[in-house]
Amino acid sequence: MTESTSLSMPKLMPEENFRPERKIGCLTYCCVIGFVVIVLVWFNIFRNGPPLRISPETTYITEPLTPDSRYVDYFAALEQRIYPPEMQTDDNGYRVVLRVLGDFANETRDTELLRQRYEKLGLDYTLDKPTLTYIEPEEFFKKRYISHPEEFEDIIAAENERYAIEKNEELQQEIADIEAVSNFTTAEKEEIIAWFWESNQYSFDPIDYWRSLHESSEFHKNPIVQKWLVENNAAIDLLAEQVQKPIFVMPYIGGDGAFRLIAAPCYNGLSMSVLARGLETRAKIRIGSGDIGGAIDDIMACYHFGRHIEKQASRIEGLIGIAIENIAHSMAFDGHSEFRVNAEQLKRLQDGLATLPPQQGFWHILEYGRLACLDSMMDVFKGAIADSGSEGGIMTRVGIFGMDWNLGFKKINKVFDEMDAGTFTSTRPSMSLVRWLTLKSRSEAMADIFINMLALPVEATKDAYHRVECAMNMKRIVLAMHLYEREHGTLPPTFSVDADGKPLHSWRTLLLPYLGDTELAELYAQIRLNEPWNSEHNRQFHKRSIDVYRCPSNKSMLNGGTSYAVIVGDGLLFTNDGIGQTITERGRNMLMIVERSNATVCWMQPDAEISQANAELGISHSSSTQISNNHTGGANIGLRDGSVAFISEMEPPAFFGELVRGTAKEKP
Repeated sequence: MTESTSLSMPKLMPEENFRPERKIGCLTYCCVIGFVVIVLVWFNIFRNGPPLRISPETTYITEPLTPDSRYVDYFAALEQRIYPPEMQTDDNGYRVVLRVLGDFANETRDTELLRQRYEKLGLDYTLDKPTLTYIEPEEFFKKRYISHPEEFEDIIAAENERYAIEKNEELQQEIADIEAVSNFTTAEKEEIIAWFWESNQYSFDPIDYWRSLHESSEFHKNPIVQKWLVENNAAIDLLAEQVQKPIFVMPYIGGDGAFRLIAAPCYNGLSMSVLARGLETRAKIRIGSGDIGGAIDDIMACYHFGRHIEKQASRIEGLIGIAIENIAHSMAFDGHSEFRVNAEQLKRLQDGLATLPPQQGFWHILEYGRLACLDSMMDVFKGAIADSGSEGGIMTRVGIFGMDWNLGFKKINKVFDEMDAGTFTSTRPSMSLVRWLTLKSRSEAMADIFINMLALPVEATKDAYHRVECAMNMKRIVLAMHLYEREHGTLPPTFSVDADGKPLHSWRTLLLPYLGDTELAELYAQIRLNEPWNSEHNRQFHKRSIDVYRCPSNKSMLNGGTSYAVIVGDGLLFTNDGIGQTITERGRNMLMIVERSNATVCWMQPDAEISQANAELGISHSSSTQISNNHTGGANIGLRDGSVAFISEMEPPAFFGELVRGTAKEKP
């Protein structure tokens, strides 16, 4: 190699000379990446969105505000909406009940909260002491068993004897079943008998006995039941009188902590159901004793009571009101063999049902649900912006994350707007950690927590309302059938017939004048009964929607469709020969009317009922020729004794057979 060549070649730098430059470049790169990560974390995790705006789009209501004018006071807003001007006067039936009976169910165990309840009714907790006592019938029976065991000696002896006879029949059947397949010695037989009696020892349970006694036709004769009536009759009289008033409003109390709007209705539930059981029990005693008029008074008082409680704001109170109304539906008015309700009494009950104050319905519960959901979100918001060092549970922990609270409040309102419009589709949104990585998704995820907890249960309340409306339809139909029977001597025939025995009109047409509705009576007068249901004149009424003949849960029902049918068969309450049947000497628990889901049967159609064979198969989800459930879990049924019950779809077909034939010993 020449010298010139060697001089033209670049000189290579030692490796160590490159290291400082590479080290500086890597550090810079890491710093840039770290800075970007910090910015992204801050931007997505810790950065707050804009301040919460109080507006119809976010907080839904803009007043009243808390004393510091920073937040919406949803609790005060609820009170403004539900408290009438007569709240603190004796025009409010609940005020009288609380003053006279006090907190008899120990529902408000916190003395300070109970004091607030009295104050909101214009009462003095110290001076307004109870003047009457009340105890629930079942609780009275249990306490009486403990305090006066001697009163139960004859009852226990009779139950021991009944139990021994019943179990001995089971033992003999079991021995016969074993002997049918194998032989065994006398010693083995004695061993089986000894084992059987050892494993079937009798133990008297006062609650179990009470519940069986409560369904007995001899209920009113029980001496302990009579003692309960003597001690509690005045309190039941008071309740029956006060629920007749137009106003029966309970105050809301919720302490001073967070989530007051959720907690407030919890203090308005237990005692109401307890009082309703008193009305039910006295009605049963009165029917058994022949005081049918007094029993009807108690049944109507129970209906009014349920309507008052349902009008309170919350889902809890709405469901309690519905439960009380279902107690009234379950009350029989014609199940006793010695005394029969007359036409005048039946008409009074039918007219009373037709003129009941309407339910507030699902929509007012939806409004409360919205306020409760937003109030809960507001409590978290207030805790999140408070001092992070204070103890606040979830509210303090939320404070370390950035939130756009406006998005969360808007998400809640959007869901309730969709529920209001009937376009809401219930879904369970994901709560994965990924949703908490961005400001928008995190803010909406926070709203989803309260939507899942408070909004979705409100949506589910719709079915409870539809079910109780359906039960009211059935109660009125059963009443109309009894009214028809008192006037004609028989139930309406399945259908009327012409001279040749051909069907003319359905039993539904024949009942129109007996449903307590003047418009339906006028409709009946327009129908030509001597012409077939589908004659040229009568066809004009086919698409007339009769609400009492339509279950509100059956959304596929066509105009003029009906949700209710009778069961036809030889020896039943309805037959296929066009002849009305007698009602006396029939089983109390005999099916009179049932639900079905066939949306194409016109209410005037005379030949589309359910056969006995199909009815005894039980409830079907798909077959329109069987009893169908338009409600979750089962179907409403009307019984011969005038009661309406809900029967589970899980009941075995054998039990349906007993109900159809009227041989069932127990109600569903």
